[in-house]
Amino acid sequence: MKNLSIALLGVCIACCSIATSAQSIQKKALPINEPDYNKPKLFADLPDRVDFNPDKFSNLFELSVGQSANMPISAGFNFSGEVVSKSDGAKASSVVIRSTNRLGARLIFTKITDENNVVRYIGRIISMNHGDSYEIVSENNQYFFKKKGIYDLMTE
Repeated sequence: MKNLSIALLGVCIACCSIATSAQSIQKKALPINEPDYNKPKLFADLPDRVDFNPDKFSNLFELSVGQSANMPISAGFNFSGEVVSKSDGAKASSVVIRSTNRLGARLIFTKITDENNVVRYIGRIISMNHGDSYEIVSENNQYFFKKKGIYDLMTE
């Protein structure tokens, strides 16, 4: 009888140990941010390349935070918005404008002066809610906005 109760106790312990585990084994997906290539296009109505003259934008650096800005970039492409940030330095000046006519978009425009007083411009128009953007590109001292996918400029 004693051997039977020990065997029964052993079976109960084995059943309990099989039914319970110290750690739960669940297959969870890793928290990886996959790019959403199905975001709507903000600039679908505009060409892939838009020529512009950055000298016409020099007045942007004179605006104060909160002021309105209206920039005709090219025929059919007007960028309107409000200055949300501004930075002035000895070698670089930058302005950020939140768009009012292309909702969600921001224009980041920077003027850089090197040691030889040569001025160059960099910047982009970007929206985190949309799948396309524009980046300022310079070739042979000619500036233009080049359309790029949002994930070509950044990663999440």
